[in-house]
Amino acid sequence: MLSLVFVLLAISFVSAEYSLDIKFDKPEYSSGDELVYRVLLLEDGKQISDQVTIYFSDALDRKQITKTVTSNEDNTLLIEDDFASGGWKVRAEYKDKTIESRPFFIKANVQVEFQIKEDTLVIINKGNTPYQKQIQIIIGDDITPQSINLGVGKTKELKLVAPEGNYDIKVTDGENTITKKAVYLTGTGNVVGAYDESLLSGGIIGGVNDPDKEGFFFSGKRTPIALVFVGAVMALGILFFIERRLNRKAEA
Repeated sequence: MLSLVFVLLAISFVSAEYSLDIKFDKPEYSSGDELVYRVLLLEDGKQISDQVTIYFSDALDRKQITKTVTSNEDNTLLIEDDFASGGWKVRAEYKDKTIESRPFFIKANVQVEFQIKEDTLVIINKGNTPYQKQIQIIIGDDITPQSINLGVGKTKELKLVAPEGNYDIKVTDGENTITKKAVYLTGTGNVVGAYDESLLSGGIIGGVNDPDKEGFFFSGKRTPIALVFVGAVMALGILFFIERRLNRKAEA
């Protein structure tokens, strides 16, 4: 009889079944919100309290968060500013049981900061989605429109140029604006506008293309100067090519 009891206990232990699920307080969140969730853990249909490992990750698995929480209790996760917008995945693990929850969504938060530091315009993407807008750079009476494509957490610096003197500068995208008066800019002939110095350090020809780098941006009044410069570079390249061909023929 005693052996039969042990057999029944062993069968009961082996056949214990676990049910695992994840519940959220709502399906969509914004930056700064607190996500409230609960890991539902059942053993043979009854709630049990135990430690469960839970994994949060964005759609591309670029950001991953691991937590150990107590089952059947409310837990929270702060939606921080750098959490990518879009669908997020959640996975819970308990012993040999794994469950993928339905995704929750984080709303896009477009947030940019403009700074003018001496003769440099600094653009900082502080949102959770790429910043893709056209901005207006106004130096004195000259307006330079510029399309900006800036990834999450990225920063772009543009050098402001104009004939030597002090200028009132305004930068705006229609929603965010910065204004600074009497900014001293060094002389550059008649050119007025902005350019990315990092492109110059890599060379004008044969450099690596970067979608976040737009290069030279000048006001409409001054654009012909930039075109003349590009044309001169192309002409030099053609002359160099012709010279090499002539030298090869002479050697032959």
